[in-house]
Amino acid sequence: MESKVKVSIYGNEYSILGDAEPEYILKLAEYINKKMQEIGKTITSGNTTQIAILAALNIADEYFQLQDIKGDITGEMEKKTRALISMLDEGLIGDIFAATQAFAG
Repeated sequence: MESKVKVSIYGNEYSILGDAEPEYILKLAEYINKKMQEIGKTITSGNTTQIAILAALNIADEYFQLQDIKGDITGEMEKKTRALISMLDEGLIGDIFAATQAFAG
């Protein structure tokens, strides 16, 4: 479902046409506006285009940092999953489970 949403980013009005929910589009616009305002406070001599480019660079940096974290977490999960599968293959988990059941019972 296509929706048209009016947003305000750094003092300019835009009509955004997209498949996403209007609330989501507004949330994105608010995030970009916030980033541009943060940068605009530190770079008083910059024009809107320069501020937009710096905001895009900051957002890209956040994205790549999150991708790195995601990769680290995914790698760790894969490592632990392989260890659990290995323990299952060797019958160790069944032995541990049986021992804990005997202890609890």
